[in-house]
Amino acid sequence: MIRTVLTGLWLCLVVALTSHLVVDYRARAAGAKAEDKFYGLTYKKTRVVTVPVIANGAIDGYVVAQFVFTADAQELRDAPLPPESYIVDEAYQAIFSSPEIDFRRLRSFDMQAFTGRIAQRANKRLGRDVVRDIMVEEFNFVDKTQVR
Repeated sequence: MIRTVLTGLWLCLVVALTSHLVVDYRARAAGAKAEDKFYGLTYKKTRVVTVPVIANGAIDGYVVAQFVFTADAQELRDAPLPPESYIVDEAYQAIFSSPEIDFRRLRSFDMQAFTGRIAQRANKRLGRDVVRDIMVEEFNFVDKTQVR
């Protein structure tokens, strides 16, 4: 009888000690992983921007654009405000007021410099370098006769 009770106490002590050591080991491993974790880049799409093209005091058509931006995941989480709104606003302003984009007389323009300016202005308004790069998902001109 005494032998059975001592064996039970010994088993309880071994289980308790093993559980404690496993929990302690996992806590240390999780702490080390959290410090060494690289969050990487995140890709996010903006909403579609529709910008009117005005020529001679009348609407000539619309530019429909959508962008994809890359940002460091940690910077994106720590950003005071979501950068999507700033990117959309800067893109709208740049398309609406840019003299280098003339859809009545189509000619190519430096799209990389255009998106670079949008990223730079959005980061300036955010107060930190959140947006790394902006890419064009969609960039179309719709003539006013094609609009229902």
